[in-house]
Amino acid sequence: MLPITVVPSLPAASLREIKHLCKSLKGIAREVQIDIVDGVYVPHTSWPFTERKGMGVFSKMQKYTQDFMLEVDCMVQKPEQYLDTIAALNPKRVCIHVGSTDAYRVIIEHAYTHGYHLGFAFTNDTPLDVLDEYFDDVSYVQLMGIKEVGQQGQPFDERTLTRACALRTRFPELEIAVDGSVNATTMPRLYAAGVNRFAPGSAIAKQNDPAIAYKQLLSLVT
Repeated sequence: MLPITVVPSLPAASLREIKHLCKSLKGIAREVQIDIVDGVYVPHTSWPFTERKGMGVFSKMQKYTQDFMLEVDCMVQKPEQYLDTIAALNPKRVCIHVGSTDAYRVIIEHAYTHGYHLGFAFTNDTPLDVLDEYFDDVSYVQLMGIKEVGQQGQPFDERTLTRACALRTRFPELEIAVDGSVNATTMPRLYAAGVNRFAPGSAIAKQNDPAIAYKQLLSLVT
């Protein structure tokens, strides 16, 4: 049976938001997912692209995330250009979005060389066909529970359930994650559809007590 994981997710407006989330969850959550959004791949931005130096300040995050297994969700155009900077923080996972690059083989080789788990993310408008070629090279698939990537607080996209069911039927041992509109209402439905990794964003990070919110959500699927 695949393990069930709840990993707090955050496209932060500032480094301060990352610091607050990590401080709130230290000793509570084992993993954290930081979304980097460049304003090119999608028309939104998150830290570090909210700063003038962009990825040049990314290493500042390490002192706040070092107590967690780090996942970096690359909502950026041509993520391969940032992989060395990301790898310097020794992430456990790196997720790239299908359609943001053509350099899949370069990225796969980088993951092997640097020892992190590579995930492919798909919006519900992105065909899953690319999995046929690269399935053996990725560790997990992330489906997006919202239509627009990179912005919290959007309504749930019901198509995610259908796609999760189809993937679980076809690939019984595949780790399937969902990011976007993951909350107390959608998590039981996603779990029933075959999802085993959940990345709540505002349902944890924007709550008065992120630790309590995390525990409550975890109890829904474990």
